[in-house]
Amino acid sequence: LTSIKGYLEAIIDGTIPTEMQEKYLNRVISETDRLNKLTQGLLTLNSLDSKGYLSRGNFDINRVVKDTAASFEGTCEKKNINFDLTFSDNIQMVYADMGKIQQVLYNLIDNAIKASGEGDTIDVLAVNNRITVRDWGKGIPPEEIPKITEAFYMVDKSRSRKVGGIGLGLALCKKIAELHYGHLEIESRLDAGTSISMVFDRMKNMDGSQEEMG
Repeated sequence: LTSIKGYLEAIIDGTIPTEMQEKYLNRVISETDRLNKLTQGLLTLNSLDSKGYLSRGNFDINRVVKDTAASFEGTCEKKNINFDLTFSDNIQMVYADMGKIQQVLYNLIDNAIKASGEGDTIDVLAVNNRITVRDWGKGIPPEEIPKITEAFYMVDKSRSRKVGGIGLGLALCKKIAELHYGHLEIESRLDAGTSISMVFDRMKNMDGSQEEMG
């Protein structure tokens, strides 16, 4: 808000000349988009604290993985990034909130793309009780790993600001995993990439009973 206010005041009082106004108005739009993401992220995180928020149903997790990866086609073409998708079966039916699982996948893939370089491959695996997204980027320092699922925590603050990060993505993933009776597993090595898995420890059956996962 401070940036938006400052740019607009500078335009109004003439500090920013007419020929430079388009440049700074584009910055205002960028900051507004970031603020909107922040607001939506906070609303989502807050709503996940409410009991009964999930809307569970049966669906093929493989199809969700394929569709979510396909939604990044345009972004990946710009960086010549490819996906390597791995499934344990042709069809894997799960009983969960499809929209929330899609959100986890979207956040994990989005992070992996941001961490990847030109021509890299991102591995996405849906095997048994886990969904894993793995990149081969620069990795995360060991001391940072326990903190990255905290709300607003960003490993590289300057880079995250440049690509529009707000530090809520992994916090949302962690909360969604917990609501599905699961957890996140994070493995990373410097200059060797990062692997993040959503692991289902147990799933809730349609009759409300709980099923232990492998």
